[in-house]
Amino acid sequence: MSVEQDQRPGLVARLAGRAPDADLHALLDTVDPSSLDGPELAAFVRARFAVHNRAEAQLLAGLRELGMATEDAEGRPRRLPSSDEFSGDEVAAVLGCARTTASRRLELAEDLFCRLPLLGEALWSGTLDGPKVRAISEGVADLSEDHARLAVAEVLPEAGGMPVMALRERLSEVVVAIDPDWAERRRKRAEARGRVGLVCNPSGTATLSLADAPAADGIASMARVEALAAQVRGQGVLTPINQLRLQVGTRLLDGSTAGMTDDDLVALLAAEYHALQRPDDPDDGGPQDGGPDHGPDDGPDDGPDDGPDSGPDGGGPDGGGPDGGGPDDGGPVDGPHESGPEDDSADDGADLGADAGADDEADDEADDEAGHETGSGRHDLELSVPAPGSPDAQGAVDLPGLPGLPGLPGEPEQEPERRDGRLRHGTVEIRLRLSTALGLDEHPATVPGYGAVTAAVARDLVHARHHGEWRVVLVDDDGHLHHVLLARSRPAGPRTRGRAPGATRTGAIVELQVPTTLLAALNPDDHPGWAPLLTEVQARLADLAGTGRLGRPPDADSGPDQWRRRRPGAEADRWTRARDRHCVVPWCRRAAHRAEIDHTRDHAHGGPTVTWNLGAWCTHDHRAKHLAGWHVRQPIPGWFVIRTRAGITHTTRPPKVLRPLPAPQPAGRARPLPDDGWPDQDTDSEHLDDWRRRFTATSNSTTTTPPTPAATAFDPDDPPPF
Repeated sequence: MSVEQDQRPGLVARLAGRAPDADLHALLDTVDPSSLDGPELAAFVRARFAVHNRAEAQLLAGLRELGMATEDAEGRPRRLPSSDEFSGDEVAAVLGCARTTASRRLELAEDLFCRLPLLGEALWSGTLDGPKVRAISEGVADLSEDHARLAVAEVLPEAGGMPVMALRERLSEVVVAIDPDWAERRRKRAEARGRVGLVCNPSGTATLSLADAPAADGIASMARVEALAAQVRGQGVLTPINQLRLQVGTRLLDGSTAGMTDDDLVALLAAEYHALQRPDDPDDGGPQDGGPDHGPDDGPDDGPDDGPDSGPDGGGPDGGGPDGGGPDDGGPVDGPHESGPEDDSADDGADLGADAGADDEADDEADDEAGHETGSGRHDLELSVPAPGSPDAQGAVDLPGLPGLPGLPGEPEQEPERRDGRLRHGTVEIRLRLSTALGLDEHPATVPGYGAVTAAVARDLVHARHHGEWRVVLVDDDGHLHHVLLARSRPAGPRTRGRAPGATRTGAIVELQVPTTLLAALNPDDHPGWAPLLTEVQARLADLAGTGRLGRPPDADSGPDQWRRRRPGAEADRWTRARDRHCVVPWCRRAAHRAEIDHTRDHAHGGPTVTWNLGAWCTHDHRAKHLAGWHVRQPIPGWFVIRTRAGITHTTRPPKVLRPLPAPQPAGRARPLPDDGWPDQDTDSEHLDDWRRRFTATSNSTTTTPPTPAATAFDPDDPPPF
């Protein structure tokens, strides 16, 4: 996403295009920022930022020289060829910092001035700041020098207009794309060294970590924790969401909830929270006695900012299932547009498809029946939990309850829609090229909120999520959104591990990206497992092209009846999220499926519910738009002009769905993996399988005869030999 700033004469013009040299520094020293207006302040801050970046480059250059400084026998100054293990001592002594801190800065200086000169030049010219430079340096640290320079050259032109998190995501894609085989070997070696660690923190707390877990398992585990925390939040629990996730994670691992279903766990945590919020009083007629609860968390004025963690990472109560309206909550209330196959009508009003998780829904119904019949206490616990204060206030299109947003005159009151436009907690989204899914290339995929994954991991993630919402996103030759199809078919293949009875099913979105020209050229017979899906989407592509609807939003021909609706139909919702990719505010990276759909011109002020008046906004920026005095326009669909309360205008354009990647470099001899401090041994699958067989044979032995030395050569209490 590019960011453009408005310009005007005066100080803005005097500062524009100036090199961050001593003359600019002297000019800035004569300016009093308290006398500037918004655009002038923006220009002043950008110029100061560039000067600061050059000063950072000069400091790193000085530190590098200090680390190499020495004297000859006659006391004359000399320079070492490069920094060594004692260079950090010189820097630490001068700066008064720890030697490890000094050594890290020296390593960055060596990177900028020797290994990655383009990156050093970007810092010197003021176009990149220290955090971005460090992010790039760390992102290519494992690469050989030629590949590292190639990756830097690829991301540098766009790095200046990207937030640091977006830059890290983009760089991780490029790193994997340069040498997919090397990236896959690095991943497998790290997985072979996975471990669980427990660290005592100085504060008296503990840090429990699962290091180097398989990416697919780590993503699925985090999604389940998020989904359960969102369910607890939906029970009126206003604990900050990160603390809720911690509580859920520890309860799942410490054994205190063994044998409980996820619903039991949610009800237990909610009951514990509410028991702490108000003392027990048998005469108060509260929820324990069947009466209403008027506790501090259930007041009538609870609004969209209801919880203490409703900022960008908050995710307040959304009144829904595990993911606040994800595509496949698994219950009968799911709308067909969330996990069903139909995509022909504006509201996707058809029945659920055969592959939309029927087995899991049957499990849910069986769990419900078991809970009623056995009297397990699951539903008794739920009855003791008071209703949330404002479950429907979070995530709705145009934040409800805001002052000055009355309904349109004469507009009939509409029943709130449960799904469209709401946050999706616990949803795993995988974005990958269709060509990669088919095995035609090894391009990396992206999991929003996590980062890039190798093609092998992406295919595992996709095949494990037959139940999810599968989107085929068609793009033009430049990589921009052309159309969004909700696939009815799924590729053939066995499903992976299923969830246990009563366990929460997390949401899933599988986005398959493909240029329309490539899709039309594919032969389904060449991909037997994917033939049904390819045949389906090719037929629908031909229909779109024949009727002139290709490249047009799904509501292009909608009329006033649709415009007056408060929430968009499912197709318009999907189109908006696929177009925006993430929160439309240029400095925010909240994934679109975790954002809210908002009217650019408020619906209550006559704004129509059509894609050219809709955008994806995270909760915090959505509130800022309404409460912080922001003025927003969308002159072209997907192009947002945001004027903040300081009077500074930011213009954004829709990002590309498919971004260019560097071509894989010639393989030749396999490049060595970076040194990670562990001894390199054979970590291929045959070696690991052999180790597991020997471990099992040793641990299952029932003989009482003292083992021979050969039998004790592999002790099950020893760590794995890799």
